[in-house]
Amino acid sequence: MKSGKLQKKTSKRNRFVTGYFVVGSIILLIFFVLYTNMLLRDIRQDVQVVPDLYSKFLGLPTDVNLEHFLFQYFMEEIIPRIDYPIILADSLKIPFSWENIEIEQKEFKELDEREQKILLSMLKKMEAQGGMIPLKFSHDDPKIYSWVYFGDSHTLTQLKMMPYIDMGLIVIFLLLGIYGIIIIKKGERNIIWVGLAKETAHQFGTPLSSLRGWIDILEMKLLEKGDDAEMISMLKNMKGDVNRLSKIASRFGKVGSVIKCQDCSLHDIITATIEHFKHRLPTESKKIEIKYISEIKDLKVEIDADLITWTLENLIKNAIDAMQDKGGIITVKAFSQKGKTYIHVTDEGVGMPKSLFKKIFIPGTTSKERGWGLGLSLAKRIIEEYHKGKIRVLESEVGKGTTFEIVLE
Repeated sequence: MKSGKLQKKTSKRNRFVTGYFVVGSIILLIFFVLYTNMLLRDIRQDVQVVPDLYSKFLGLPTDVNLEHFLFQYFMEEIIPRIDYPIILADSLKIPFSWENIEIEQKEFKELDEREQKILLSMLKKMEAQGGMIPLKFSHDDPKIYSWVYFGDSHTLTQLKMMPYIDMGLIVIFLLLGIYGIIIIKKGERNIIWVGLAKETAHQFGTPLSSLRGWIDILEMKLLEKGDDAEMISMLKNMKGDVNRLSKIASRFGKVGSVIKCQDCSLHDIITATIEHFKHRLPTESKKIEIKYISEIKDLKVEIDADLITWTLENLIKNAIDAMQDKGGIITVKAFSQKGKTYIHVTDEGVGMPKSLFKKIFIPGTTSKERGWGLGLSLAKRIIEEYHKGKIRVLESEVGKGTTFEIVLE
């Protein structure tokens, strides 16, 4: 992928993140303003009853019965506006009337036990919240004749919920934004991965073509010169290395492309991969051996053979590197269980702390002095994205070794 296209996509994603936070902040601000104005309007309507009463009181004729006026105003103007529960109780705090409670109006004694408990429970709750008014004939009168209990109005409930609603929306907004940034960053890493892989495959192409041409020329010269066992052996090795480089270039070219999986003998693929490494293992004081335990000899698995081979090579190569200073045995075990195929690659190398179990698959994470830390990242992409399987560090202990697990459906 060309750097210009990569920069364009990255810039587009950055604009999207900026737009999300700007537009999201404006939407949240508009919501808060509208919600606050709605609550203020409701509060204004609730308190409007006081100036209405005052204005009507001032306009009353002098011969009007004040008690009758107040009772009529209370019943016609105040009661219909009330949207919160009210309980009227006698001096002993026994309810005798209630409003905005879904219990039929009748004598308290005539209510069933459940309804009585509901009313008394609400009464105690209102009392605990300070929602109670004692009724007296005068302020100085010590005797209380009855009680008025009241709960929270709809508007007051909304006011109490407002901070929680605001905080909830802000948290959701931030979490979605952070999630979006993580997805975008992951997408950018994938773009870099694909671009790097395809550019690598492209860069391999030219020298490989040149090498094949030189090998053809050498073969022609060898035919003219006559049989030369040493030269034939050298050419054979050169062809083998060029073919291997071609295979590596092909693998890189598959990254980011649509692959076609086919039924393959995973046992044969593992066997061939191990044989390839057996000829390249240290054979001196720090000897490394590879053992293969197979329970899948007759099993066919739908995979891309070349990419699975690449994954196994990465795991075995890592195991060899982890054991360079001490030698030991690398054990590869393959088995099937409950419709899934498992591959375990166990070494006796340096191991790793548990904190690295997941980080080891992130590009750039490596314990080696040289390298980009891409091998396990490629393995994870091949197994999980292309084969819908799983790869993980099954277990590891510093100084004792590590076991990687591959699970294929």
